[in-house]
Amino acid sequence: MKMELKPSSVGSLRERGKARRYADIVAAASGLWREHRFESVSLNQIAAAAEVAPQTIYNLIGGLDAVGLAVINVALNRVEAVLAQTTATGVDLALEAARVSAQLYIDDAGLYRQVLVRIPRVLFDGTHIGRDAADPAVRAMVQAQAAGQIAPAVDPDRLGRAIYSNYLGAIYDWACGDASDADFLRMSEIGVLAPVVACATPASHAVLSPRLVALLSPAAG
Repeated sequence: MKMELKPSSVGSLRERGKARRYADIVAAASGLWREHRFESVSLNQIAAAAEVAPQTIYNLIGGLDAVGLAVINVALNRVEAVLAQTTATGVDLALEAARVSAQLYIDDAGLYRQVLVRIPRVLFDGTHIGRDAADPAVRAMVQAQAAGQIAPAVDPDRLGRAIYSNYLGAIYDWACGDASDADFLRMSEIGVLAPVVACATPASHAVLSPRLVALLSPAAG
């Protein structure tokens, strides 16, 4: 007796197959870029390492720049998985998101420095990351306002996006080699606290301002 798969089962199998190939391509590209340089690796080499056809990469992800963004997307998935387990909320959540993300990049600097430094040009050329990367910071600021940490007159969405813009600056300085690992971690936290302190309620300002000043003091360097 021949078993027929339901359309939903076929679709599920197809999606799992695509997800597996996507993961294989990202892993292959990451491994090759760690061993060689981004400029020294072709799409054909990535395809061979992932055991897929080059056209599969084009169809599933795109060209080399898009594969680079896929590597960053996987990193962002890892950060979000960590944040999903945390009990931190509000300002502490924003700080944890910055620290977790920065440490992830630092721990694999040989890969991420050469990928991250290309992101501004890739985005300018019209390749999109496919997600709102500012969402964790925005979500944290919504929580912060609900908890009375930031003033009611402040738009938490704008504040979260200002924090994310600060973080992008810290990433780019580090990726370009203009900031050490310690500087990157410190600037990631400053990028959260500086705008938050400016928008904090009096009670929250009294708690957060000393933390910001400590990060900005000469002793912190």
